[in-house]
Amino acid sequence: MTKADKKKKSKKPVETENAGVEVEVSTETDAEQPGGELDEALAKIGELEQELADATDKHLRAVAELDNFKRRTAKEKSELAGYVKAGVFRDILGLVDAFERFFQHVENSQSELDGGFVQGVELMHKTLQKVLAQHGVEAVNETGVPVDYNLHEAVMTEPVDDEKQDQAVVEILEVGYKIGDKLIRPAKVKVGVFDG
Repeated sequence: MTKADKKKKSKKPVETENAGVEVEVSTETDAEQPGGELDEALAKIGELEQELADATDKHLRAVAELDNFKRRTAKEKSELAGYVKAGVFRDILGLVDAFERFFQHVENSQSELDGGFVQGVELMHKTLQKVLAQHGVEAVNETGVPVDYNLHEAVMTEPVDDEKQDQAVVEILEVGYKIGDKLIRPAKVKVGVFDG
């Protein structure tokens, strides 16, 4: 059925000048078909609802992606700051080692050094240790503990008589350092080996 068929004809009287005769003129008007326009409207509503759902989904995904981006960049920033901090302190640790060697030399040396000089160096060493502690730098220098290869670098072994000392740190050769759980430098240690 075509649209033309769906239109119905209506009769209107039309007066003409000539004869006063009524002529039937057909004018087309939309016929009300039950369900035709309603189906179109429902289909359009369905399309619009789907577009709205798609747009809402895209919006929610964009918001979630932005939140993930913010979290990821904050974490990366924090990690980067930790790496920079660890790098700076790694460089400073050479100075700490120099102080330690100086004190060992003074302790083992027979020569007399000016007491004020040694006290001045000790004060600088304590100040440096305090600065490191304020920034969360901790020494890894405990002996008698089991070797933790996340914290220790075993560079030597030594035979031990006590089975409890097997695979334990018996001597610190170079102090290690960490900031929180992040290792800056592993401790170089001598490890006990029980021969049984």
